[in-house]
Amino acid sequence: MGTSAYVAIAFLPLIILLAPYYIEPYQLWDPIALNDKVEGQRQTKWCNMGWWEDTNSFPLAASALAQKLIDFAVEGGYAGGGNVLVLHLNSSAPPRHLHGLTSLSSDTRYAQSLLDRYTPEKAISTNIELYTASAQFNPTKDLNHPLNGMKGFMGEKKRDLAYSDDDDLLDETDLDLIQAQSQGQLRLSDEAPPPYDLIYILDSIYHYPPSLIPFLQTLKPVLRKDKGIVVYTDILPPPKGLSRWKSWFVSYILSVPLPNLADRPASLEEYKGLLDKEGWKDVVIKDWSKGVWEGFSKNLVGRGGRWEKVGRAVERVEKQGWRFVAVRAKKVR
Repeated sequence: MGTSAYVAIAFLPLIILLAPYYIEPYQLWDPIALNDKVEGQRQTKWCNMGWWEDTNSFPLAASALAQKLIDFAVEGGYAGGGNVLVLHLNSSAPPRHLHGLTSLSSDTRYAQSLLDRYTPEKAISTNIELYTASAQFNPTKDLNHPLNGMKGFMGEKKRDLAYSDDDDLLDETDLDLIQAQSQGQLRLSDEAPPPYDLIYILDSIYHYPPSLIPFLQTLKPVLRKDKGIVVYTDILPPPKGLSRWKSWFVSYILSVPLPNLADRPASLEEYKGLLDKEGWKDVVIKDWSKGVWEGFSKNLVGRGGRWEKVGRAVERVEKQGWRFVAVRAKKVR
């Protein structure tokens, strides 16, 4: 065995220790493994835990959860609607601008391939931009990031001036972090993106660095004043909290920032109070655990093999009191 081999073996423990910080869990499997083909529909690659009311099909449950979250946004005053699978852009009034953000280049390529194949004629004029980047906006280097509130303005204008306040509100998409923009004509520059009417985050916000509250603060500069809504699903640890060891273990294995496990509100009322304190208004939080955990765990257990073990783990999550919640909040003027 050569010297280089001995060096590699010597560093193996370090590689194993650091791997979760550089490899996302979602890179290690292909969602198509769970997306059983539904007769009469295209093959999907959904990657959320699903809403299991009246179905035991993973792709149908995943689609239902995505639709349920957009319905939740509409309840809060978002004027969009239609099919949440806006990769098809089948809304009756497709948006003028549609931005999608994901941290995996493979997801971006797949989304682009769907757009190339399935975008309907009525949405041909929609300006669609897909971004591959961390959800965390770094102002020192991410100048083209969709959460850059000064993008296109060279710092001299606020983003909210890009559109007049009476423009129509429109649609969303199904990448991890999606941001829907208004229709209308740009007032200042064709390069300046308008403020977002909706930021829609499905089953992923608990992964975003540095942690929930600081991340939510980065959304405010790019939301339309008084009308901009953020909706997302979140996962809360049991009310009694987690031990330090368990928090570190879950954080390490699932790439969840430690504060999103260790420093979380113990009740939905406390969660709402936290967002109110941070300057969000019309905050609504709903516990969707019952419609998610049981159906998701049963589906996985029924697959047998390694999926059964994952399903048993989800069963324990439910019994321990973890909560799957939906959150809606509006930007204060």
